[in-house]
Amino acid sequence: MATQSYTSLQDLIREDFLTCRICYDLYVVPKILPCLHSYCQKCLEPLVENGIVQCPECRLQTEVPGGATGLKSNFFINGLLELFQMKHNKDLECSICSNAQKVVAATARCLDCKDFLCQMCSQGHCCSRLTLHHKVVNLEEFLAGHYDTEVRFLQELCCQDHPQEALRFFCDTCSVPICRDCRMLDHFQHKVVSMANAVQREKPSVEQLIKSLEGTITCISEQEKVVEEAVNKLKAKGELIKNTICNYVEDVTAYIFAQKEDALAQLNVFLTQQMEGLSVAQKELMIRNRVQELQAHRLQQLPNQTPELAIAWDDPEQLSEAPLFSFVFPQEQPGRDVQRLELGSESFTSLDESDEVTDSLSDSDDNSCMSVSDSPTKSSSSYSSFRVRAEYTYSFEPDPSFSALEKPNITGIAIVPHTGQILLLDQANDEIKQYSPTGQFQQVIHLPGHLSDSVFCGISVCGTTLACSSDTHLFFLTLEGVFLRKLQMRGSESSYALASYQSSYVAVSEGTLCSISLYSPSAFCVGRVQPDNYQGGKFLFIAVNSWEEFIVSDFIKKQIVIMKKSGLILSILKPSTSVMMRPFSVCVDETRNVFVIDQFKVIQFSPDDETGKVVLNDQSQVRRPRVLAVNGENLILVREDGRTDVYSL
Repeated sequence: MATQSYTSLQDLIREDFLTCRICYDLYVVPKILPCLHSYCQKCLEPLVENGIVQCPECRLQTEVPGGATGLKSNFFINGLLELFQMKHNKDLECSICSNAQKVVAATARCLDCKDFLCQMCSQGHCCSRLTLHHKVVNLEEFLAGHYDTEVRFLQELCCQDHPQEALRFFCDTCSVPICRDCRMLDHFQHKVVSMANAVQREKPSVEQLIKSLEGTITCISEQEKVVEEAVNKLKAKGELIKNTICNYVEDVTAYIFAQKEDALAQLNVFLTQQMEGLSVAQKELMIRNRVQELQAHRLQQLPNQTPELAIAWDDPEQLSEAPLFSFVFPQEQPGRDVQRLELGSESFTSLDESDEVTDSLSDSDDNSCMSVSDSPTKSSSSYSSFRVRAEYTYSFEPDPSFSALEKPNITGIAIVPHTGQILLLDQANDEIKQYSPTGQFQQVIHLPGHLSDSVFCGISVCGTTLACSSDTHLFFLTLEGVFLRKLQMRGSESSYALASYQSSYVAVSEGTLCSISLYSPSAFCVGRVQPDNYQGGKFLFIAVNSWEEFIVSDFIKKQIVIMKKSGLILSILKPSTSVMMRPFSVCVDETRNVFVIDQFKVIQFSPDDETGKVVLNDQSQVRRPRVLAVNGENLILVREDGRTDVYSL
């Protein structure tokens, strides 16, 4: 039993005190760092870089100009190694009479000479006058550790500068232990005393220091207990939180799946009912195959509601009290006040309260967009209904070389700074047509359709970068159409209108969010404009003037909102206070005048005028205006059929 305890203690000492933390083997020439961590000299050598070594454990950096050999040796570990190796070796031989021809087993150990002795040499050692007073002990007792205290007391420390010499003196001048060679060389003129006298002299101060540290040691022990308790408490708390999170996630997951099934079931029932109603209406329309019956039949508004999904995320305790998913069906607007103005749509419908749905197909949107037979250059009578505030200058049609493509659908216009070139975004053909300031066709810029799942609808020029919106993505291209970068925008609108402020950023109108996000040409969000206490609308077209004021048309509230970058609303242009009825595309000139398309009219608002004046009015209701822009003194108006008219303001 004693042997097992001795072996375990020996292994513990070897593992904790005699094993290098780098090579995990017994120390070989142990060196100690200023942080008191010790490692083998050979293990520290590869860690020295530019005369600096970093402790592998605490990361403390130490300057070692001479490499790892210049570090101090750990003599305490050296002594333990010597003692450990002696006790670990069970087949010790006599240091006196053993030689190459014969090996005599040792039976004793002289603590003073540090020699292992056989039985004969042990008897002679005790009889010799020179070694008469040496202490010779039994080898088994020595290996058992009975004399470890005396061994450590008698163990001589070696000089770091002269490894073969023991430290026998103490230099009072330098306050360092020295060997015989140091005494005769570097410390010859210094005040030197023997090591024994120095020990006796310093012993009282050391004892006093030890006594003064007893309280600190006690506090450290208590602190260790506190730390251990804190660690145990932290582990327990962490385990509790971990279990709580897991249980919470399991409960929420189960709840969400249950809500999912309920919501899908409700949606399926609703879709089935709607499809049945629409199918019945479709059959009724198909059987009216005669013109007389169609003329006599008055179309009724179909119950075509589209569900909107609302998600309510409650506290965990309230998860069972309210459904997570619900459907909101917007109320139908009055049948005589219908407005459908969507950016990127093929056409838009606008019916006044006095309008009536007639039986003739000639009043539909398709026929209302028919072109007149003659261009303005051939006959001025077609434009006799325009007010003279905006004088017609010239027009240019879509380039005839592309007549084989789909009918143009211009959804965006942009002016290139400094050059005045006109860029028209043709959504139907996924391309940008570039014209000179005088209307001469220059080139077609093909959009990167392979990078987008949807069609492009918005366009703006920010410095030397071309920005285009497609579904919920914003693309940045060069002016030649080379793809640069792409980012995801906020919200889930089907289309986004764009405007640029100088070369600083691109402003994106965010629809029902009633906000504006600002993106730099390097595709970073640099700000957001949120008007104060503004809800329930839908931002459509947008413009930015030279004072960094934002002008947006609200599709739902049918008004123009002018606000600062901070979100402060400067003014709201409503039908009740102006000649405007239903605002659509907007733009602004260098003097802050705002131009708005209002059905077949173009209305101008000066900075101090909220009433507005009609600068263009097409009473003949042909070629409905689509988008507009201001280029210097010219008003550029793009119509539904793709033709562009230029007016002088």
